[in-house]
Amino acid sequence: MRKALIAIQAEQFSEAQIQTLDRLIHANYAQHVSDEALLTIWNHLPKGQAFTDYKDSQSSMITLECPNGFAQEKRVRMLTALESDWRATTGQNPHEVMLALVEQDLFGTLFASNQQRLSWMGRLNLIVKMIKSIVHARLSGSPVSFNPNL
Repeated sequence: MRKALIAIQAEQFSEAQIQTLDRLIHANYAQHVSDEALLTIWNHLPKGQAFTDYKDSQSSMITLECPNGFAQEKRVRMLTALESDWRATTGQNPHEVMLALVEQDLFGTLFASNQQRLSWMGRLNLIVKMIKSIVHARLSGSPVSFNPNL
């Protein structure tokens, strides 16, 4: 299963917008990258924890995993299509949307490095928090979503 990490500001988008954005991510991924299962993990950053130009940020960061050796022209098509759909849904300008389609090996390194910065207790807390988020998402039919603060 491939993964996508999405960082947005808490309360930046409505639940309906997040549902729409999640569907768009999956649809674009299936069309341009692979029909392999994609787990989207939404990180809601609390107000005051992300800034752009000395103000609370309104930026969105979308990082998706793709197979090693993924062709650059396909990568550009995927990111262009997703950016267009994302901006049409959110009204964000191009400077507020950061997209990356990262190959499996590098994505794995990035994912692991986020866990390595935590103590063993912090890792355990993160795992419990993620499991609760996944269970809640499955039961409610919503995307996996959580506040990354431990």
